[in-house]
Amino acid sequence: MEKIEERTNQKKPKKPKKKFNWRIFLATILFIIAGVLFAAGPIRTYMLSRLQNEQIQAASKITIAEVKANEVQDAEFDFSKVEAIDLNQVLKANFDKGKFLTLGQIAVPSVNLNLPIYKGLANEVLLSGAGTMKPDQKMGKGNYALASHNYFGDMTMLFSPLVNLQIGDKIYITDLEYVYEYETTSIDIVQPTQVEVINDVPGKTEITLITCDDIYSSHRYSFKGKFVSKTKVNDVKEDVKKAFQLDFNTIK
Repeated sequence: MEKIEERTNQKKPKKPKKKFNWRIFLATILFIIAGVLFAAGPIRTYMLSRLQNEQIQAASKITIAEVKANEVQDAEFDFSKVEAIDLNQVLKANFDKGKFLTLGQIAVPSVNLNLPIYKGLANEVLLSGAGTMKPDQKMGKGNYALASHNYFGDMTMLFSPLVNLQIGDKIYITDLEYVYEYETTSIDIVQPTQVEVINDVPGKTEITLITCDDIYSSHRYSFKGKFVSKTKVNDVKEDVKKAFQLDFNTIK
């Protein structure tokens, strides 16, 4: 019995502690970061696509009275605050989507482009549709300038389809009362500092569409179109109406 008690009272030998392996730890962290970065692209594209579809649906229900109320609201027009597309910006746009000031829609049938037109150049606006570039511009008057992103993750979204635009292609915009028709006259690549491309030219009525030409935003595409006609919504041809994702019977 005494021998048994002695054995019981003896302390068990301690197991040696495993040394912390910094290499494994760092490799794990890098693996996680790589996984997040790899997934960020598809997540960003999915969120951006969902945002655009939701905004097109929301804009399809806008009324003329709401458009007129939005026209007199203040908006952001600071070019310097426009940032490249990233996941954080897309997530923020999803949270702020109810704040956009809808002014109408743009449709370019030849490249399957259809987007809401919003007032201003806030990042959230340019991730959701086309933004007006000057505070007091009017459809069918002067140089009506719009901007949006060129998203290389999916060339069907935002202003990305415009890279396939051809001279002579029709561009339509509507404020829900009228449809304004323009015809593409020039496609140029300009410096970001060449802001004069959106200035009004005396005696000239045109539209200018601006987007980036590469993922580094080093230059800009400038698509210009000459004014052709202004037609009351009720008198617009059916094929033109179909170019917009609008129910023209419910917008009054």
